[in-house]
Amino acid sequence: MELDKRNLYNMPWSINESPLGWLEVTDICNINCRGCYRRNRTGHKPINKLREEVLFLKKWRNPDSIAIAGGEPTLHPDILDLIKFISENGMKSLIITNGNGLTEKRLTELGAAGLTGLSFNINATQERPEFKDAGIASRETLDKIRLKYAKMVANAGGLTTGFKIVVDNQTIKDVPGFVQWAINNSGLINSITLVTLRGLPVSGEFEYFTDGKKIDINTKSLGYAISAGEKDKISVTSGDIYKVIKEHFPEYDANSYLGGTADHTSFKWLLGNIILNSRLKMFGSYGKKSMEIIQTFYHLKYGSYLLHMKKRKSGRKIFFLALFDKTLRKTFYKFLKYVFVNPFRLFYRINILNIAVLQAPDVLPDGSCDMCESCPDLCIYEGKLVPSCRLDEYIQYGGLLRVYKSN
Repeated sequence: MELDKRNLYNMPWSINESPLGWLEVTDICNINCRGCYRRNRTGHKPINKLREEVLFLKKWRNPDSIAIAGGEPTLHPDILDLIKFISENGMKSLIITNGNGLTEKRLTELGAAGLTGLSFNINATQERPEFKDAGIASRETLDKIRLKYAKMVANAGGLTTGFKIVVDNQTIKDVPGFVQWAINNSGLINSITLVTLRGLPVSGEFEYFTDGKKIDINTKSLGYAISAGEKDKISVTSGDIYKVIKEHFPEYDANSYLGGTADHTSFKWLLGNIILNSRLKMFGSYGKKSMEIIQTFYHLKYGSYLLHMKKRKSGRKIFFLALFDKTLRKTFYKFLKYVFVNPFRLFYRINILNIAVLQAPDVLPDGSCDMCESCPDLCIYEGKLVPSCRLDEYIQYGGLLRVYKSN
């Protein structure tokens, strides 16, 4: 159950070879989220500026997909033109959204413009209008809201769908329920993402500087600043989440990762999956060799690396890679035993539920900051690529905050 990097494929991504280009189109939003990275409201970026950034990312990142983020990107008045421009430049597009205000008609328009898919962020810590109506953001309420959007996207047709939650030391208990919901609805969705809560400790333990000048930050100046009393909330790691999922769903496993920039033991991106059929029978997962083959051959064929699929496809084709992947061979043998009992089971649809576990930037005990190696979520700020999760530091303080342990 312990993670071992020798059993995982280290993704071959880099600053100039990334499967993803991150595009910040607006910092305007229609709800509030705890720990939000965007507290500085400047408005929508002009469409001409966004086109320039798309071409910049295409040139310097060589992405297969462009993630359209915010704020709430669906609020941008030129979102359809932007999606068309991305498609015309030979890239997929993925909107990262809270879903608030989306309709089936709007989703159809986005799909017609060339959108590839959506990643929904629906969490109990958000201030959503549905929560007000329900009275409390219970698991049942969250599941109902997520299913509403999953069905809406399915009805619009032609779009992939993913869902994300934020995990801290209090909400980690909800992880098995979230994964089970995804399994139950694996015919509708492609992936789920679990992200640890980002937090910048505000206490006497650390001091923060920019360009040699000491900066006094507080919980109001940055959305992810954490008071001393809340420090335990940011103690959860990707390894902790992996163990919880593995304990409840033995068929799940991770196959690849991105490490940290300061801590060689960290798993900043941990990618895995569960292979199951339309009757929710789980067989196992595919392993590191399958991921290595997928990344290598996709790059050979298309010239870029893969993160997001263009459309839902039958997962049965993955079994061909069992010739090279011992993890997948075990999964395939389990599938064959299942079919042998009743040959009609061969015609049940095979789905692959992709599960990504992301660990937010960590301030280590010595004051160093552990970021994601080869960060896939770099965005553009004043002509430079910067971590999107720390963009507010550039906007508010002119650069990254340097962390030092107090004497």
